Amino acid sequence: MPEYKLKTSLSKIKRVLNYFKPYWWLEFEVFICMSIGVLLTLVDPMVIKVLIDDVFVERNLNLLHIIIAALVGLYLVRSLMSVITAYLYNFVGQRMLFDIRSHLFQHLQKLHLGFYQRTKTGEMISRVNNDVEALQGMMTTTFVDLVTDLLTVVAILAVVFYLDWRLALISLSVFPFFAISITYFGKKIRIKSKKVREKIAEILHFFHETFTGIKLVQSYVREKTEARRYVQKGKDLINLRIDQGILGSLANSSAGFFAALGPALVLWYGGYRTIEGALSIGSLVAFYAYIKDLFSPIFRLAQLNVVIQTALASIDRIFEFLDIQPEIKDAPDAVTLKETQGNLTFRKVTFYYKPDEPVLKNISFEVRRGETVAIVGPSGVGKTTIINLMCRFYDPVDGTILLDGVDIRKIKINHLRKFIGIVTQEAYMFNTSIYENLKFVDRWASEAAVIEACKKAYIHDFITTLPDGYDTQVGDRGMRLSGGQQQRLSIARAILKNPRILILDEATSSLDSRVETLIQQALEPLMKERTTIVIAHRLSTIANADQILVLDKGEIVESGRHDELLSKNGVYQQLWDEQIKKQEND
Repeated sequence: MPEYKLKTSLSKIKRVLNYFKPYWWLEFEVFICMSIGVLLTLVDPMVIKVLIDDVFVERNLNLLHIIIAALVGLYLVRSLMSVITAYLYNFVGQRMLFDIRSHLFQHLQKLHLGFYQRTKTGEMISRVNNDVEALQGMMTTTFVDLVTDLLTVVAILAVVFYLDWRLALISLSVFPFFAISITYFGKKIRIKSKKVREKIAEILHFFHETFTGIKLVQSYVREKTEARRYVQKGKDLINLRIDQGILGSLANSSAGFFAALGPALVLWYGGYRTIEGALSIGSLVAFYAYIKDLFSPIFRLAQLNVVIQTALASIDRIFEFLDIQPEIKDAPDAVTLKETQGNLTFRKVTFYYKPDEPVLKNISFEVRRGETVAIVGPSGVGKTTIINLMCRFYDPVDGTILLDGVDIRKIKINHLRKFIGIVTQEAYMFNTSIYENLKFVDRWASEAAVIEACKKAYIHDFITTLPDGYDTQVGDRGMRLSGGQQQRLSIARAILKNPRILILDEATSSLDSRVETLIQQALEPLMKERTTIVIAHRLSTIANADQILVLDKGEIVESGRHDELLSKNGVYQQLWDEQIKKQEND
């Protein structure tokens, strides 16, 4: 089991090191500089030996001058190598961290909607930011220290065995205990570090939920309750941090004890041999210095183990997300569509989020370019799911969706979605200017095109009344704008994209009747030129649709034009009567 865990840890570190490949030439330069630095550090104990045995005992003043001059030059070269190594490795480490974060961010964007529905936002933020940040120490200084210390250990071992193999064996007899200590505490530190990361992600998600829903929190006077929840989560994190610190301290103390025991054995056995005349004082002092230099990097390796184990916990969490494969992706033989007529066909489409709980059952309908199809029905019958399937946010469990006769699973996703414009019930706004929010759909759009789209969406006049006009910042999720203003901006975005297929998912639900009428007038010429799918709650807005599909329990139970459906006295008639009564009561 320990061997398996070691291999697993090494394989994860190897995956991280793969990000170094684009910078291999810089790594080679770093290795050369580190090797020179290590070799230069080995000179010091031998200089001490020469000073004691050949300079001080022999009173050789000329040799003293030569040695000191050489040491000054040595220290200058060593300092230069240290600076170059630090610069190069920090450069490589920071670039590599950026590459990991970019890779993770791009990968997350490719995952299907189901992943986002199951995963907390704070959890994703924590892994992209905090967990990648936790690798910084390991990627910038830890690996430099690790390689340097390993080179130092190998070089010193070669020297001490050359000087006196018996003394070397005695001093190294504590190594097994040293290794056991590192392994024992390393496992516990890694487990505790993973719990710390999970708790941080939980707190980040708590922040996100609380601040996103701040209006609800304040309206129900829940500030103190939410504060108490945060305090409890914070206390849990503090306790985990304390446990993590104690384990790290125990690991370092244990390693420090065995690191000090080795040189003590050198003084004991080496002192005995010096008294016996088998070893010179200079040789003993030099050997002692080498062993101190040997155990110092070994002790640092034990301390680095704490950093590495903490980083491994973050590596686990990073690669856990990177190993998730997108469920919706391009087929190997996917085609590129440069243009489309916008003819959509659903053939016996069935879909469910959970097995044995179908959301859609054998859905079949067709809509051609220039036609408008409205989908109505009670909440939860699958109206929005049809839109999600059309955009390939999900794939049907059974059946086929065709665009101009081609299965959309055979069309490259980016090309399919570029033909589709969506206006949803919730108009999402980014925390930037109105102008940037509009250009989100087409960064090459001209200023004139943006203004024209806003005029058609009846939002231009409002924007011009703002002090900063189109440069006005909308706030987080557009909080500085009313719901109706956000919705009209969302419609302006769809107009600016000029899609072949237009999807209106409760697009005018946030507008008053006057503005809704204006928007409907603006959308009419746009809808004539393209395929339009409308999901509407207010049935009066779809009276002119070419076809109305009535969904109930995941099935199309009625279809036809407005007047035809009213004459059937079925589900559509009931929905219509309910809305008429509600309007009369209002």
